[in-house]
Amino acid sequence: MRVEVMPGLPADLLDQAWDFYLECFNDLRVLAANRHLLHRDEFDDLMADTRVPKYVALDAEETVVGLAAMTTELDAISLIAPEYFEYHWPELYRENRIFYVSFVGADRGTRGAGVFIALLRRMYQPIGEVDGKVVVDICSYNEDRHQLPRMIAIILGRAAGRAQPTRVDAQSFWLYEFPKAGAPVRKEERRGLVRDRRVSSSGSERRRV
Repeated sequence: MRVEVMPGLPADLLDQAWDFYLECFNDLRVLAANRHLLHRDEFDDLMADTRVPKYVALDAEETVVGLAAMTTELDAISLIAPEYFEYHWPELYRENRIFYVSFVGADRGTRGAGVFIALLRRMYQPIGEVDGKVVVDICSYNEDRHQLPRMIAIILGRAAGRAQPTRVDAQSFWLYEFPKAGAPVRKEERRGLVRDRRVSSSGSERRRV
């Protein structure tokens, strides 16, 4: 298995990459309130955008077993505010040393053993070269159920010597109900993590951010 960095994804890999991406992230349609899954046209645009390097893990059969996208060109990423990063880290922003990860997906099966780690270690290389910072958008499901912030910190810490995670922002979705008079009061509780049923048709497991 090897990890290649590509400014644009070759046309002969595009359909395979889309199928892989969909398998990795399709279940977030029902596990995250924010839309994390790109539409096909958005995915194609991102794969063609040379401002956003793509990190592609390929096995011996040239099959995609890992895929990630990361950039310092924050204007290239929709639905984030570059001004936020410019305000809080003006020097880093001005010097293009803030890296934003759009997604990381890796096969967790036998073929893809170690792919997630290999992707993150390869993605750290340009960050370490400029003493930069990296921002990852992680939904609450992946944070609570899979402890991804901690896992990423461990992997990056092994590559960098030390990695210090900090939550810089969060958004929560609140549901307001209107029980009838006399109905029992239900205690406030977290919803959305009861089920862990996958939406994907395949039974394979993927690790993703």
